[in-house]
Amino acid sequence: MSNELAVLMCASNAESTLATAIESILLQTYREFEFVIVENGSTDGTWEIIASFKDPRIRAFRTEIRRLPFNLNFGLLQTRAKWVARMDADDIALPQRFERQMAFLLANPGIDVLGSSFHIFGNDFAERVIEMPTTDREIRKSLPFFLSLCHPTVVMRREKIISVGGYGLTYSEDLDLWLRLSRDKSVRFANVPESLLKYRIHQKQAKGFRESYFAAAAVLYREALIQSSVRYFLASLFMVAKYSVGNIVGVKRVLTKFGFLKKSF
Repeated sequence: MSNELAVLMCASNAESTLATAIESILLQTYREFEFVIVENGSTDGTWEIIASFKDPRIRAFRTEIRRLPFNLNFGLLQTRAKWVARMDADDIALPQRFERQMAFLLANPGIDVLGSSFHIFGNDFAERVIEMPTTDREIRKSLPFFLSLCHPTVVMRREKIISVGGYGLTYSEDLDLWLRLSRDKSVRFANVPESLLKYRIHQKQAKGFRESYFAAAAVLYREALIQSSVRYFLASLFMVAKYSVGNIVGVKRVLTKFGFLKKSF
């Protein structure tokens, strides 16, 4: 197994997309990695799909706890690799993803967390690229108001993630992690300026919609207190307002659909 790179994926009731996601990792042009997959509390055929892959790089585990942060921390403890790449069970990594990211890290040894731009696709969305800020300064500046690191695109220095206690048990586990890492000014963030992942938009993501918004507001408010930052406090208010406005727009669309309003907003 590689001591340089481990890929970490958690999967729960993901049978409709899982095989494609796993295949996109196994077909990477960068071949030297271990692939840690943690199946957690599935009631469908998720485990059977994982077990059907015989690639020796795969190390599969099962837990009964259906909380993503717990299973991410469990997965982090199953490897000693220097770098950990995140991958979700419903996304598709482009074939050159790890080749590009590992080359970037080799050329920029000070970087600790490296993401990339990405495509969005699925449902009725027209596929398009979401461009991400590329430098540490740009990422830190935009982070409170814009999630400037896409979690399933990142490759992270494992020792840095462990040093801040891994993932917190919150719905916004990625934002929470980036904010805790950002307290250390020696930590460096970056994004590769090209799309290396296809990020799938689908109905199941709406399940934790309200919880995610308020969890994000809570971690931003916490950082406002810890860092004595007016900027983070304003960001927490912005997150609540963003959710509230989204709810109002959603209600108006429903009323329009059933003829109670004359036009959509």
